[in-house]
Amino acid sequence: MKKKILTLGFSAFLITPISYAAEQFQVFTTFDSEVYTEAQPVTAFIDDFDAPLTSGDSAFTYNVFEFGVGYGNFKVGYQSRFDYVLSFDPDTAVYFHTEKNDLPFEDRNYVYYLDGKQSTTNGLFVSYDFKFLDSDALTITPKLTVFASTHFQDINVEGTVYSDEIQGALTVDSYFSKDILFKRFTPDENPSGLGYSVDLAVNWKINQDLTIGLLAQDLLYETEYKKSGFANGYTTELPFTENDDGDIATEPTIRLATSEYGNEVTHKFDMPVRVKVYADYRINDLFSSELMVKQFDQDTFSQLKARMHFWDHWAVIGGYEIKSEAFLLGIENDYFGFNIQTDNLDIDKAYYANVNWYLKLAF
Repeated sequence: MKKKILTLGFSAFLITPISYAAEQFQVFTTFDSEVYTEAQPVTAFIDDFDAPLTSGDSAFTYNVFEFGVGYGNFKVGYQSRFDYVLSFDPDTAVYFHTEKNDLPFEDRNYVYYLDGKQSTTNGLFVSYDFKFLDSDALTITPKLTVFASTHFQDINVEGTVYSDEIQGALTVDSYFSKDILFKRFTPDENPSGLGYSVDLAVNWKINQDLTIGLLAQDLLYETEYKKSGFANGYTTELPFTENDDGDIATEPTIRLATSEYGNEVTHKFDMPVRVKVYADYRINDLFSSELMVKQFDQDTFSQLKARMHFWDHWAVIGGYEIKSEAFLLGIENDYFGFNIQTDNLDIDKAYYANVNWYLKLAF
């Protein structure tokens, strides 16, 4: 892992031109927090799962804070992240909602599928703006972040559960710093994780009015956790037995390998790629518009924004996003920006929320 990180960093410096001395120095900070849930509003999803059940099979939150400095085309700084991604079967949401709210179960097998990833990381990043074409119209920016982590979850559970009885056929593949599934195999000490991520941004100013771009986040992502807790195995309803009346009965068999008694392992952890594609068009001196499509794991969001420009490089922003059904309001200029986006101002009823801001001081 250390060799791979050093190779990535060394390669980045080998291909970097040394032509930035005349550019300005800047200090900047950014924060972006985005959360989206299906089946339940955000607060109910996190807490009691007690809101009316709706359809859905995914949830995520991405949160990142950065503080850094830039000189010319270079930027370096500190980054702190918390990420959580969950895929689930809609039938699993029905089962969980029924159980949490003491509702009657149906006499049937419920599909039970959960695939979740969560991590908290802290590290350092470096990026460089490569300029191409006339008037530097095309900018390509790779970004390397190297980080440490001691908290994570990487869980996959798949199978069926019958009604409210302790029987079913399940396969479990889980690695963690804290055992939230069985609540008994948490390691005595947190795992030690070292990882890296690579992002790629492309911005092309086609003409004076039209700009298109792409942002691929976590294009490469890997963390190696040493002394990770784990629980891997399966339950099954076989073998079966036959009683004196000829009735067939099954009893669950459990085979489980765990990190109990100091059997921790090394685990490699990754995160799904997130992609944003956008086109920005300047209509006239007063108005501009932007169309963006975001692909986060299995969810696709389409967003349309309008800007009204005033004073010196200031703009107010309004927009709407399909799928999340969220409205956007914000204000920005070259040195400061603040945006808030949600589908409901009542936080207890919101399924989506995004708050982001940036501040830059140039010298």
